[in-house]
Amino acid sequence: MIEILDCPFSLDIKENILSWLDTQEFHTTAGGSAYKTNDYIDIHIPEIKKLFDWIENNTNDIANKFATFTSSLYNSKSRQHTKNFKVDTYWGLTYPINSWIEPHNHFPHALSFTYYVNAPQESAPLIINDQKHWIKEGQLVIFPSLYTHWVPPAIVNGRTSISGDIVYLSRFGN
Repeated sequence: MIEILDCPFSLDIKENILSWLDTQEFHTTAGGSAYKTNDYIDIHIPEIKKLFDWIENNTNDIANKFATFTSSLYNSKSRQHTKNFKVDTYWGLTYPINSWIEPHNHFPHALSFTYYVNAPQESAPLIINDQKHWIKEGQLVIFPSLYTHWVPPAIVNGRTSISGDIVYLSRFGN
């Protein structure tokens, strides 16, 4: 269960997100050698807000699709007006040649995402539950946070993403 969406305004937000990321401090990830920013909870530029509004506007449909064949109370009619999701935290990632991220998950969050700001040809795949996903620039990948995912060593420079976690707020609001 993963969902891949093409962002309809990816070209409009790309340069400003890359420029903003250029001003951020990066450090080597604990599980690999990709470069990661700090974790953020605040929106720093309008392009991130536009991206997150789009992600949040699509999350209910994605969660509904993921829950289709479950016996979850999430599917009950009494829960139709309590399907509230929000981006909780996010960070930037960039991958120099030979950098990677080790297998990990983001439990206990509900969903995790990665949005590909820049994805040169030959970029390493995103591997989720042992399935390779060859992602293109401007694509968003959303998946359950408990899924194990990782990125093998990069063979090209320039892969840059905004990744993060989404919380399910249920009846507790927006």
